[in-house]
Amino acid sequence: MKESLRAPRAAGMIERENQFRNADGLAIFYREWLSEAGGIRGLVFILHGINEHSGRYRHVAAALTKAGLACYGIDHRGHGLSGGTRGYIPDLQRAVDDVEQLVRLVRAEMPGLPPFIFAHSMGSLIGLGFVLRRPANLRGIALSGVAIHGDRNLPGWLAALLQLAARIVPKFRLSPRGPADVLTRDEGKLREWRDDPLVEKRMWRIGTSAAMLRMARYICASARSIEPPLLAMHGGADRLTPASGAHFLAENAGASDVSIKIYPGLRHELVNEIERDEIISFLRDWLLERV
Repeated sequence: MKESLRAPRAAGMIERENQFRNADGLAIFYREWLSEAGGIRGLVFILHGINEHSGRYRHVAAALTKAGLACYGIDHRGHGLSGGTRGYIPDLQRAVDDVEQLVRLVRAEMPGLPPFIFAHSMGSLIGLGFVLRRPANLRGIALSGVAIHGDRNLPGWLAALLQLAARIVPKFRLSPRGPADVLTRDEGKLREWRDDPLVEKRMWRIGTSAAMLRMARYICASARSIEPPLLAMHGGADRLTPASGAHFLAENAGASDVSIKIYPGLRHELVNEIERDEIISFLRDWLLERV
């Protein structure tokens, strides 16, 4: 059952803040974005990356709602305004559970509309986990900063040590994060990131990092079962998640409708890059072609 919170407004767009209780009893926060003009053509569920929150995708929702796509941005457990230990998800399948609960809730209120997912980085793992669980429920999934090859940046011995440490001290913050400028070349967006109190700027928790690696390996092993239309976008200068993950999906996903878009010179957060208007427009057009 959802609980409505305050409802801020932006030009041309209605934003509502809601929450629901998940199976673990945590309050899961989500934002609903709708066009003031009405005329909804589809639903887009936005899944953010590690240590951030759904509010950072408000500008993406603004572009999509203008095109008649209602958007729903979840704060994953332990992130943003949702409950749970900050930055901690011991098993990404639990985050998939939360997304599944949100999708059921929204589709019960707005039946008959085609659903899509747009997911970034860690969110790409959660989104693909959802697809592998319920592939028939989606009209398409669009990804940026695909994180399925995160272990390519780790020696094998270190990945094994990470899994061991996750069983012993899962909430320790020993997984390093890079400097903020690996996210985008846009200095204004970097200042927003630094000033955002809902962005977790400390080191990643061991348990969350280990959970991401486990989910990534599961997705790679199950890629042939990914059936909905798929778009994989990646920055060519992304130093956090290798672009090889996007290429792997394009070559191995079971979907008959697969697109890949590599942006040379761009970094990890494509929708916060200097060229974001072009990128968001490309995403919007890809979604609308499949409505």
